[in-house]
Amino acid sequence: MAKPNATYLVRVHSAKMLIDHAMKYYGLTYADFDMPPHLFDYQLKLMPLSDLEALLCKIELLTQDPAYTAKLTQSDSLKQFGPFVQLLASSTNLGMAIKRMNTIHNALQSGVQVNMLLSGSIAKWRILTPTMLPQARIHESILAAGSFVRLLKLFHGDDYQPVVIHLSGNMIGKTGEIEAIFNCPIMWNSPNTQVWFPVKDITCPRRFKLPTSQVKAFTVEQAMSYMLIPQPQDTLKVVFELTKYALFFGYPTLEFVAQKMGMKPLTLQRRLQDQSIAFTDIVHHSICDEAITLMGSELSMKEIAHRVGYKTTASFSVAFKRMYGVTPVQYRKTLL
Repeated sequence: MAKPNATYLVRVHSAKMLIDHAMKYYGLTYADFDMPPHLFDYQLKLMPLSDLEALLCKIELLTQDPAYTAKLTQSDSLKQFGPFVQLLASSTNLGMAIKRMNTIHNALQSGVQVNMLLSGSIAKWRILTPTMLPQARIHESILAAGSFVRLLKLFHGDDYQPVVIHLSGNMIGKTGEIEAIFNCPIMWNSPNTQVWFPVKDITCPRRFKLPTSQVKAFTVEQAMSYMLIPQPQDTLKVVFELTKYALFFGYPTLEFVAQKMGMKPLTLQRRLQDQSIAFTDIVHHSICDEAITLMGSELSMKEIAHRVGYKTTASFSVAFKRMYGVTPVQYRKTLL
């Protein structure tokens, strides 16, 4: 469960996966969602878990299909693993892949607890997330279980069946619908998500070719970015990431960030003051940091200025020089 005064973050990849599926199979468009389309070009970015919860609920409302997340996990595509397809699929055996998947879950979302317990002849893979909304919690539970089952099938074949799946929420869909999709018994209202399977299956070696054509492998820099996810109660780092997220909606404001953290603007301002830093200072740092990242792309300086919330290149240049002592154009030349 979520802790008070904690703000949980999740990678944009999770939202992109959901929206891509909704558009492909249910005829929805970006116009159906209150999220800027260009946000999904940056799967490494962090967004508030609360926004992902809202998205999970909204897609169910728009599709009128409570089982949409279960159907998503049955896709033959491995893109649900994002940039980590190569990392998981290159594991020499299932046991290694499970260890890597557990690490990946902690890199995709803060506040996740994931482990595996061996009980006699049964292995119990378990994951607990801090999702608060009951309607969103069951969907996230289904996604987590489905991803793990997809990993099992990657090694054992598409006919593989786990012993049982425990889902943390009330039953959704028609009676027996989720059981039919996963082709195994489902236990509802579990305190956490669990997938049970025979211990002997852990040693299964890799017998398949790597899916090199499905997604691009990520760079070392991107891998490090995935590992660096702020702790839920680290206010300073969380605010820094949320100001970057706010840039996709316009210039970052105290009100926007405070709302995403579930507190009043004045409360957030006081907490930052307690750490001897002003909100505006964080905004300037995050804007310049984001601008430097964009300088590695083919975007023009005008486009970069617009992406980081400035209406004119001149005003952006002044702000950047105040921070780094050189203009954005001069700084970009040092990156070449």
